[in-house]
Amino acid sequence: MTKSAKQASPLAQAGGEALLTISGVSKNFGGVKALTDVSFQVKEHSVTSLIGPNGAGKTTLFNCITGFASGDVGTVIFDDIDITKKPGHKVARLGMVRTFQSIRMLRDLTVFESFLCARSNAGASYKQQVAKAEELIARLNLTEVANRKCSTLPLLAQRTIEVGRALMTSPKMILLDEPTAGATTAERDLLAQLIGELKAQGTTVMVIEHNVPFVMDVSDHIVVLNFGQVVADGTPEEVANNQIVQEVYLGV
Repeated sequence: MTKSAKQASPLAQAGGEALLTISGVSKNFGGVKALTDVSFQVKEHSVTSLIGPNGAGKTTLFNCITGFASGDVGTVIFDDIDITKKPGHKVARLGMVRTFQSIRMLRDLTVFESFLCARSNAGASYKQQVAKAEELIARLNLTEVANRKCSTLPLLAQRTIEVGRALMTSPKMILLDEPTAGATTAERDLLAQLIGELKAQGTTVMVIEHNVPFVMDVSDHIVVLNFGQVVADGTPEEVANNQIVQEVYLGV
C-alpha cells in the first residue's frame, strides 16, 4: 500500500498515517463465523482499543493480525508490508509484538533471565542487552523480584513480565490482550501510565480490554466487535454515544 493510499483514510487524516490496515478479514471455524468482513485502521503513535462481548472475535482478530492464525479472506498491511500470510515470528521481526490472554513464558527462568531471552536487538552486545533489561525491569516496578523465578510470582506480575519481554524487542507496535485482567485500581493506573509513555515515545499500542473506564481513559480510537463484525469505530466519545454499542455492549 502506498503512502498516498494510507493518507486517503479518514482515520489517517485524523492525525497521522495508518501503521496497520485491516481490510475485509473473515475467519470461519467449522462453519462458525468468527470474523466477518472486518476492516479498520490503526494510526501510528496512537492507542487503539478493541472491545466487545465475550466471543465477539477479539482474540481471533489479534491472532490473524499477528500471524498466529490466518483469515480465510482479507488482507493485513503493517508498515506498508503485506503480512496477511506471514507467521508470527516473521511479523515480530517486522516490529509487531503481542501478549496473550494465557501467559506464555519460560517459567523456570528468573525475571531478569526472561527479559534477556527476549533479545532487544540481534546486533546488540550483551552489555547493551543487560542495560535494556535493567531499565525495563525498573520501569515496570519489577526490580525487587528481578532474581526470582517467574513461576513464583503472582498472575499480574507475570502479565507485566510479558509486557516487558515484548518491549525488549523495541517494537513499532505492541498488542496487549486483556492486560488489566486481575489488576487492582492502582495497578490499572500504572498500566495506563505505561501505555501513555509508550505512545509518547512513538510506540503504537493496540489493546483488547473489558474494563470500559480504562479503555475510555487510554484510547485515542476504539473499535467495537459483536459476533465477529465491526459495529462501531471511532473516538471514545463517538463510541460511548453510539446507540448500537450501548445496546450490545454497555447494556444501556
